[in-house]
Amino acid sequence: MSRIEMVKGAASLSGLDTDVQLPEDDDSMEIDPDFEVNLLDEKQPERELVCLNLPKKVMQCDEITSAVDRLKLSDNQTTMIVSAVIKAAGGSLDDFDISRSTTRRSRMCNRQKLAEDVINTFRQNPPLFGALHWDGKLLKDMLGDSYERLAVLLSGEPEYKEGKLLGVPTLVNSKGKTQADATYDLLEVWEMSDRVAALVFDTTASNSGIHKGAAKLIEERMGKKLLYLACRHHILELVVGVVWKLLFGAILGPENKLFAQFKAAWSDVDKEVPIQILPVKNPWLLQVRNEVVKDFTALLTCQDSATFPRDDYRECVENTLIILGETPPRGIHFLKPGAIHQARWMANNIYAGKMYMFSKAMLYDDCMVANLMRMNKFLALFFTPAWMKASNGADAPINDLQLIHDMMEFRRVDEEVADIVIQKLGNHGWYLSEEVVPFAMFSKSQKMTDSLKQQMAARLLATPVPENLRLGKPLFRKVACDTTLADLIGPESHSLFRILNVTTDWLAKPVKQWSSDPAFCAAEQFVRTVKVVNDAAERGVKLISDFATLITTDPQQRSWLLQGVEHHRKQCPSFDKKTLDMTL
Repeated sequence: MSRIEMVKGAASLSGLDTDVQLPEDDDSMEIDPDFEVNLLDEKQPERELVCLNLPKKVMQCDEITSAVDRLKLSDNQTTMIVSAVIKAAGGSLDDFDISRSTTRRSRMCNRQKLAEDVINTFRQNPPLFGALHWDGKLLKDMLGDSYERLAVLLSGEPEYKEGKLLGVPTLVNSKGKTQADATYDLLEVWEMSDRVAALVFDTTASNSGIHKGAAKLIEERMGKKLLYLACRHHILELVVGVVWKLLFGAILGPENKLFAQFKAAWSDVDKEVPIQILPVKNPWLLQVRNEVVKDFTALLTCQDSATFPRDDYRECVENTLIILGETPPRGIHFLKPGAIHQARWMANNIYAGKMYMFSKAMLYDDCMVANLMRMNKFLALFFTPAWMKASNGADAPINDLQLIHDMMEFRRVDEEVADIVIQKLGNHGWYLSEEVVPFAMFSKSQKMTDSLKQQMAARLLATPVPENLRLGKPLFRKVACDTTLADLIGPESHSLFRILNVTTDWLAKPVKQWSSDPAFCAAEQFVRTVKVVNDAAERGVKLISDFATLITTDPQQRSWLLQGVEHHRKQCPSFDKKTLDMTL
């Protein structure tokens, strides 16, 4: 081990030229009270020194190699930074084994070891009942060649609530069979096939097709019944998309031109012009409006950091309160317009709201303002509340049924918008299917009364258990204005309990006694924690994109690199001093 001295704090400017004259009456030269220059004639304070021990083979430290992989540093950059630290501490590079080639070999070796440790740890303690996620993206490599990459993850209690990356295979195409084969092969490599209970996916044809969809083909290859949990965010994005198309026409290209125009004009918009508030006069809509205000105000005052996964969620909720004539707890303020790409889920909410509120300043014509009003009535009163509740699987059936019933009532206000939403929701009745509707029996929503739960239990007890569960895409039931969740119970509703291998004796007991039954608790734990949005796969795709053209071109090294970066991000979620000290 080589002993070196590390400097704590910055060195003083001992070489400053004392003949330099500063202008006496230049108002632009403001003195920073937190910054002092010690001139040569002043007594220099002694530097505080901290003694550390560094290994001679410093580049073999996995703390260093893992950190620079995460930070996307090249071998040259890593070598220079470590060398600079050694020199700043008064050390000599001759005392260390350090060079670009040494850095490269050490990173490759540590990368492999860390990835193997991560994989072994996962195999020793995998999710009891996992949800399988996947999503693909067309990327370019270092040479500029395009290729399809697939992010495959498994999420589940207790250790991997947010998902564990299994791999990022390269695909020859994006067909359902190609995705299914690659996903299943990864499950076999990781020995996780028996742990999969559910499939979580975006509702593209390649994923959800009846005959050639990846979900159906994965289930077939595994040879067992699985729950189909289509991404609820993706479903809602399709819903808002058809409403926008109805009111403003189809969006041609990856970006919404109206959003782009608004973004470009934002800096010139007169913020002093009074904003437009959404008028709500219909008694039923007024009741809905008051409920939204109550719920969103509670969300904004909640101290749980998980309430808003990203800043745009909070912005969307605050904008909704403002457009409804209320003042959010942090006051009324508007952020600069951000991303306008259609892949950004929150863009429709945020842009449509601001465009309406600033419609006077934007000088939109009456037709545009009227359509923005229609759009925002749907967004503020129905869509945004549904979006904020979308990640709760136990509440999904009752929330979806409520939204359909609300749209049936909304036909009296805006028949065109209501009808097109009902039609789209009817095409995506994943959470009102026989297989998934029992999730509602584990809901803590006030809408799920004990009486309703008891009705569902009685219907399920009266429904014979099928000898063989039906494989494939669930059948979507038609919903009427008087349909209840109990009406949607059927033979395939036994699937949940068969998949989890739990008994259903508790169904015959009063609801208040359910929680004392171990079988109920086991099913409840799964339902209340299983992912029903595909955010895990989205993060996997982002990880692939971040490192697509960096650090290495070797497929195996890239696989180990991504395992290491994912692990490092989980172990060290922030860069504050306390976190770094505890995790590095």
